[in-house]
Amino acid sequence: MITGEVLRVEGENYFVKGQDGKEVRLHTDDTTQKTGNIRQGDRIEADVNDQNHALSIRSARGTEK
Repeated sequence: MITGEVLRVEGENYFVKGQDGKEVRLHTDDTTQKTGNIRQGDRIEADVNDQNHALSIRSARGTEK
């Protein structure tokens, strides 16, 4: 699980600033379950596999502590 802010979207890749401050690239494809229209600046939660392929991405609005 990765939670963070979308820095940019390039094609099928989402670049996210994680909670540790590091940039992570998440790859998506037709199998990725997306909830809502994710754009730059959005906070998201993503379930990923060990190759950083996003299995699901959803908005994390309202889930911040």
